[in-house]
Amino acid sequence: MSMQLLVQRRPTHVRCLALLVAGAFAHAASAADVAYWRHEEGPAGQIVASGPDTVLDSSGNGNHMQTFASGVSPFTAATYTSTVSPLPLRSGLANNLSLDFGPNPTGFTDDGGGLNDDNYTAGEPIQTYLFESITIELAFNMNSIGGYQAIFGKDGKPLGDSPVPPIKFLIRGDDFPDAAPNQLFVEWIDGNGAIHFLATRETVVAGQWNHVALTLSSTDAQLWVAGETGDYALKDSITGGTFAGPGGDVIYFDPTSFTVGRGAFDNNVTDWADAKIDEVRISDAVLTPNQFLFVTSPAGQDGDFNNDNIVDGADFLIWQRGFGPAGTNLTGDADGNGVVDAADLAIWKSQFGGPPAAVAAGAVPEPATLALGALAACLIGMVSRRR
Repeated sequence: MSMQLLVQRRPTHVRCLALLVAGAFAHAASAADVAYWRHEEGPAGQIVASGPDTVLDSSGNGNHMQTFASGVSPFTAATYTSTVSPLPLRSGLANNLSLDFGPNPTGFTDDGGGLNDDNYTAGEPIQTYLFESITIELAFNMNSIGGYQAIFGKDGKPLGDSPVPPIKFLIRGDDFPDAAPNQLFVEWIDGNGAIHFLATRETVVAGQWNHVALTLSSTDAQLWVAGETGDYALKDSITGGTFAGPGGDVIYFDPTSFTVGRGAFDNNVTDWADAKIDEVRISDAVLTPNQFLFVTSPAGQDGDFNNDNIVDGADFLIWQRGFGPAGTNLTGDADGNGVVDAADLAIWKSQFGGPPAAVAAGAVPEPATLALGALAACLIGMVSRRR
């Protein structure tokens, strides 16, 4: 008998507990998730282990990554670190670790100070996936700025007369375009073999977290970036394009590896990053900012809808009753955009158990606290139905 049937036949309070347990041990990927590398394997201070499938894909699609050499020279393994983005995840999952790529010498456990740490897929299903639309998201924090540093990419040289790979997210080592030095630059080859790019035209600053989302459909491309505070901002875009190839794919098909921590150029691996990189997700749909991985503007978010200085089940009930296309903070609008929706619920979840100011200051609730919030929400739903 399936877990679903078991849950359906149990009393309401048992269903609540069953759902809580299921949620505590599994992250149900949305239908659009193709790959999601969370970098949560750890522990902090440990390098990526040797062997295949060591950097796990939490989407459930088996698109795991690995490093080239962990225990022997040239030591390409990145190091797990507890330094993570200050923004909460929209899913409510705890973000405990990221991966530190680049110089981080600890004696015979890494590259000894060079720049050659990276992860890549090796023969995984995503390498032959045809994307008719795509959203690529990640968070990164540069340890140092200088030279060309790729934080994400796909290997290959599909155009014989061009050294450009299918796609690459790069911190440029020059001031192209528009004389902006060391900017974030995303370059890709569309399904027809044409090369395009989007750029922020803003210098990336070392030591600061950036949250990036590239969205690409058959006609439109957008580059969104959020810092440590503030909303996702549209930095560059192309509209009215013809990106889809004969098979509908918007990125040129090449059955090569996806990479984190480096890129490719002229069919060679290169442009390693000295950066912390986390929460890398690829979706086969064009997502909108209220669907992106991170909940932005924490300083302006308030899940305490009844203003009693505690975010608890009573606030969830207000959100539940106020859900809809119009609202205020008193009716469940936590992010101040005039709509009571799932984004507001994510903020409530991230703040559950304390005053909103605690989360705004950088405190992120533990998984157990989030689980208590889910249970409280479920029990409140039971009470409201009985009235």
